[in-house]
Amino acid sequence: MYAIGKVDVGKRRTRNEDSIFVSNVPVGILPNLLIVADGMGGHKAGGVASELAITSFCNYIKDHGNIDIRTREDVTILLKLGIKHANQIVFEKAKTDEAFAGMGTTLTVATVIEDIVYLAHVGDTRLYLINDKSIFQATTDHSLVQEMLEQGYIAENEIKAHPQRHIITRAVGTYAKVKVDTLIYDLSKVKYLLLCSDGLTSMLSDEEMHSIIRAQEGDMEQMVNHLIEAANEKGGLDNIAVVIAKKQEVNQAC
Repeated sequence: MYAIGKVDVGKRRTRNEDSIFVSNVPVGILPNLLIVADGMGGHKAGGVASELAITSFCNYIKDHGNIDIRTREDVTILLKLGIKHANQIVFEKAKTDEAFAGMGTTLTVATVIEDIVYLAHVGDTRLYLINDKSIFQATTDHSLVQEMLEQGYIAENEIKAHPQRHIITRAVGTYAKVKVDTLIYDLSKVKYLLLCSDGLTSMLSDEEMHSIIRAQEGDMEQMVNHLIEAANEKGGLDNIAVVIAKKQEVNQAC
């Protein structure tokens, strides 16, 4: 697998609260690692939360490099425990430092092992599975509008313009405990993985993102840049984090 990523502040925000981590080489026992986090909180606190969550997660993975991950369940448990550890670190930081009170972050992490993607997820940052014909949202947003959609209160075409679309129902660091979703997908028919913050998905439809990625076939850097440019052209209302990965063996770090 080879991946690249980029974060852009957008057109409306004065500071960046999104963070990414991209490694095409092993991190602890994991052969690769992709992370997107979208922080929230007071002045600078969102950026602190997203960076601290990623650092804490990575440290957990490195500190548990001798564990056994022979089964798929072993991998998902490791990812889940890593996020729970990050939640504890961010929560304690927010509790003990008044400047960061109430801060939190979304967190979506993924690793690819033998044509299987393992992911763990909290919040509304997303992971998509993409091939030439389709784009599929693998994660489910932990957001108020998603709950309203599932309960039949709003239609899918109302989500992007809904005044409460930015309210998330789950985050890392806001409470002492956090519920983590874990998922496994076969990548045999998948060409690219896309991880991104809502700064991208609130500006572009799935179909628009798919079209941009297909138009830049073979040039992943251009895919990332064009996705960010398109989101900014639509208004760039939030920070934009984008990570794209392609299945291939490349011994090169980002």
